[in-house]
Amino acid sequence: MKIKLSMLIVVLSLLYGKLGATDYCFYIQLTDKNNSPYTLSNPADYLSARAIERRAFFNIPIDSTDLPVNPQYVTQLANKGLQVFATTKWLNGVTVVLNDSTQIEQAKSLPFVKSVQYTGLLPDNKNLSPAPSKTKTAEYNYGDAEQQINLHNGKYLHQNGYTGENIHIAIFDTGFRGVNANPAFKLLRDEGRLIDTKDFVNPQSDIFTENIHGAFTLSTMAAEINDFYIGTAPKASYLLIKTESFYDEYLFEPDLWISGAEYADSLGVDVMTTSLGYTTFDDPAMNYTYSDLDGKTARASIAANMAFEKGILVVNSAGNEGNNDWKYISVPADAEGVITVGSVTKDSVHNIFSSLGPTYDGRIKPNLCAIGSSTALLDIDGSLTYGSGTSFSTPIIAGLVACYLQAAKTLQPSLTLQEIKNNIYESANQYSNPNNKVGYGIPDFKKALNKILLNSLIQISDNNTKNKVFKVYIREDNTKQILQIPTEKTHSSGVLSLYSTSGQLILRQKFTHPMIQLDTKGLPKGIYILKIENLP
Repeated sequence: MKIKLSMLIVVLSLLYGKLGATDYCFYIQLTDKNNSPYTLSNPADYLSARAIERRAFFNIPIDSTDLPVNPQYVTQLANKGLQVFATTKWLNGVTVVLNDSTQIEQAKSLPFVKSVQYTGLLPDNKNLSPAPSKTKTAEYNYGDAEQQINLHNGKYLHQNGYTGENIHIAIFDTGFRGVNANPAFKLLRDEGRLIDTKDFVNPQSDIFTENIHGAFTLSTMAAEINDFYIGTAPKASYLLIKTESFYDEYLFEPDLWISGAEYADSLGVDVMTTSLGYTTFDDPAMNYTYSDLDGKTARASIAANMAFEKGILVVNSAGNEGNNDWKYISVPADAEGVITVGSVTKDSVHNIFSSLGPTYDGRIKPNLCAIGSSTALLDIDGSLTYGSGTSFSTPIIAGLVACYLQAAKTLQPSLTLQEIKNNIYESANQYSNPNNKVGYGIPDFKKALNKILLNSLIQISDNNTKNKVFKVYIREDNTKQILQIPTEKTHSSGVLSLYSTSGQLILRQKFTHPMIQLDTKGLPKGIYILKIENLP
């Protein structure tokens, strides 16, 4: 026995290595959730009210994957001297951290442990200084930020009142240095829309003092400095999550991504955006292969699909491997439920660095593209800077997706999440002729929004523009319907009155924009008389 044990220690030392690091990460796959104190009949014990509401909105049932990992199993692992670092309830597994890699043998004897996998070396976070910025400061003007949104007709969403309000976005990244003080995020902080932060890599850290990459991605969506820079979702709420170690790359990081996704889900987020991806690792034995990119093999990809199935729109960068040996997209961008974003230039030309598709099983990837070269960002002091990569094209799209989701839930709440995603794909400039460089191409959110508007638009006929009296046809008994005031001006204001054909006043309201929401609940479909006053 002693000889066998000695040989085992030697094998483990060779397999896992020391490399001067103190902490070894292992993923433990559990067998079941038997005898758990959590039940499907009491989801409030493990899901927020917002998370439950999101599932109900999209008619998504709560199932066993929502149940947390059995806390009794966690306790038993801890009693064996194994520190549980992160858990995944969706996949029913845990990541443990050990000072001595041979301790993992303690787990293998437990009856609820199905399998064990070494996933890397955790860095000594206590001795790490903040990572340097990877972008170069430059003098840019508002025009650059404007071009990023104009490429997608994103202003049309904002002009119609869809700026991301009451949509919660989770961002996964390496850190968010300075977000707590950056003037670009003052309104985000003052309005209480910075809802939470979480660090899965170093739970004792302050993510506002760590890497700045996440702050750059956040700026493309949330920054709001009038007449200078407006992000693509300036009124959304944000959850900032660190799942990535800047200093190395190991298999435990996509496992932490899963924990981050589950945490975001439990808080009820609507959109997840990640400018992260995984292909090769510091330990080549952990590397993914192209055959792994089928959306069903890598744990993080499986979890990304589960997030979508639970009612979250997931947006992920394609990666920057297009002109490298790997060249393909990464994990979890290969997942079918993920909106995978590549990069184009400001002239709408594919960037050579943007990772390519298709997935191993032949699906279109990336799905969409946005500007990812010399992308306008805001630095730690709110000044303009720029950066390149799908890290920055991705949040541009994610912010617009959030605004579009707000519009869809308001105007056509019967839409499924897949239909919402399909509307966006179908708006893109290469939808009828996709390829492995840009996928469906550059989405047009004016076109996508108009598709929803056409389904709820009140038709106006027999226009008498001189007297500003119109016949309108209300087709459905919806709570809200859209009325397009016939005016060539982008902005108009006035008062409208809606009458029955017998002359009875039904409603009267002011408006400040030509696209008006009317509360038509209880009104039968048919012909009504609309009078508009004080139009310019």
